[in-house]
Amino acid sequence: MTYFPGCVKSVHAFTVNDTAISYLGKGMGKADQFSSIFWLILGLAVVYGSNRLGLGTLTHPGPGFLSFWCGIFLAALSVPVFIKGAKMRRAGDEAKFEKQWSEVRWSKSVYVVLSTLAYALAFTYVGFLLGTTLLLIFLFKAIEPEKWTIAVGSAILASLISFLVFGLWLDVQLPRGLVERLVF
Repeated sequence: MTYFPGCVKSVHAFTVNDTAISYLGKGMGKADQFSSIFWLILGLAVVYGSNRLGLGTLTHPGPGFLSFWCGIFLAALSVPVFIKGAKMRRAGDEAKFEKQWSEVRWSKSVYVVLSTLAYALAFTYVGFLLGTTLLLIFLFKAIEPEKWTIAVGSAILASLISFLVFGLWLDVQLPRGLVERLVF
């Protein structure tokens, strides 16, 4: 088990009880403040860049319209995190966060990143439906194991609904593979 400097070392299992509930309410204080400053600066930079692209109007949005509001949203969400971190530091609730990083399943994170990268590379060759279905089946089975029937059924259903909404209804140009050519 990995321990962080200054953290309490414990050998008991982390169970849900009063201690666990109070533990969940605590954050990292200083780290929360630093990360919120980063997101605030990034959000403001997105707002600035979006404004330079042109916002347009509600009825005729410009190229920076969506990213402008995303930047506003990002900056706005960083403020409560900063305030929460400041309150925790003031109250002396600095983190006992040894479990926070030791329980992260890093291999699953790597699987998600690599499978998404493979999906992005193969997307134009295999088409939207087949590529998306295969990606979702992999994620449903490898990341959070589901029964095969649920994994395959959910993947096919999600892919079809996405294709119908974006490819047919909204007329977004999605790559057409063998499946799309045969069916649509």
